[in-house]
Amino acid sequence: MKKHKLLMIMLLCLLMMGCSNEFAQREYDSDQKIAQTADRYAESNSTLNKDKDGFSFAASEFDGRETLWKDTVKEKQDITMEISFSVSGGKAKVVHIDEDGNVTTILECTSETVADGVVTKEVSLSEGKNRLKIVGYDCRDIDLEVSLSGNEE
Repeated sequence: MKKHKLLMIMLLCLLMMGCSNEFAQREYDSDQKIAQTADRYAESNSTLNKDKDGFSFAASEFDGRETLWKDTVKEKQDITMEISFSVSGGKAKVVHIDEDGNVTTILECTSETVADGVVTKEVSLSEGKNRLKIVGYDCRDIDLEVSLSGNEE
């Protein structure tokens, strides 16, 4: 009987850990984890559309970090980003990662701090690889649209 109870408790713990988004919450403020080339995320009903002028991303649920855009530039340059960003739950941010792994938050959003309309941000791309990622946890109904200008591809 004791073995049966112990087994049930262990199975319950495993189930709870398997459905957890704790990794995303733990790594949300870790520049070291965010800067990694590898993405780590769990999402449902998501779409990512890219074109030469930007991208859009939507997901009904999202936890983790995912690369949405990347480019390698030959010399330092500035780009202008026009961003529309909202979530109905959780916490999310769009970050820029440069060649050296430096992480800069461009815009952060929660259900209480939704960006009103379109927000314009200037981002300096360094020589080499540059990436934009979305990072979040407990996110529901993410809607992100980004238009880029000033980027010479």
